[in-house]
Amino acid sequence: MLKAGEFAYGTSLEDCLDAEMAVLLAAANLDFFFIDTEHCTASYSQIQMLCRAAAGADITALVRVTENEPALISRTLDVGAMGVIVPRVHSSAEGQAALEVMKFPPLGRRGFGLRGVITDFQPDTAQKRVESANQETLTVLMIESRAGLESVEEIAALPNLDVLFVGPYDLTLSLGIVEQFDNPIFLDALARVIKACQSSGIAAGVQTGDMSLLIKAREMGARFLMYGSDTLILLSGYSAAMSRLKGKQAASRAAYSQYS
Repeated sequence: MLKAGEFAYGTSLEDCLDAEMAVLLAAANLDFFFIDTEHCTASYSQIQMLCRAAAGADITALVRVTENEPALISRTLDVGAMGVIVPRVHSSAEGQAALEVMKFPPLGRRGFGLRGVITDFQPDTAQKRVESANQETLTVLMIESRAGLESVEEIAALPNLDVLFVGPYDLTLSLGIVEQFDNPIFLDALARVIKACQSSGIAAGVQTGDMSLLIKAREMGARFLMYGSDTLILLSGYSAAMSRLKGKQAASRAAYSQYS
């Protein structure tokens, strides 16, 4: 979808890590989700169960690793992640190092260890599996610092990269305008990332719980779009429902008291 210039819509899972969530998100017409291990507590067993369920539900399961570390990236891929999001990429050298771990030779240096969650225990040659993994594994690097922004054109031009994903809170924090998403400094930074991605033929992404910002980013050219997270959406949904329900209840009580 991204290579064809289309939009992809997703969210993140932080605390709701039951495998059924993959089926639910697919039913809600999302294209992908990522399991956040940077700030949250997902285990490799939970990641594997979610990835297995996602494959069955025809939704793409990604994982954001804790750090740009080869062992974390490799282990994440070996338990079934369909792609990896690497946080805090500050230079093209750091980006290249991450991408090399995500791809098998000759594109990278990933070690061969494809397990049943990836192969479904079906026989095939190692060569075919390597080619398939190199073609299908989504590679995502995050731009969330002043240094990363200053190097964004070089990072976006790296071979075998699919997406640059803006971390809005960390990027505004680094720019000295934390949470000021309507600040021209942030919007100019977002525009720079999007332009760099467009010039290199890859997709730009952003995650936010602010629907107006997400729509604005889409209008600016971002195509890898993530709305909120599991807990944020649950909280906002239940809060809105209770406000509406209790509001009606309060109104009906007031009406009843007028005639009693």
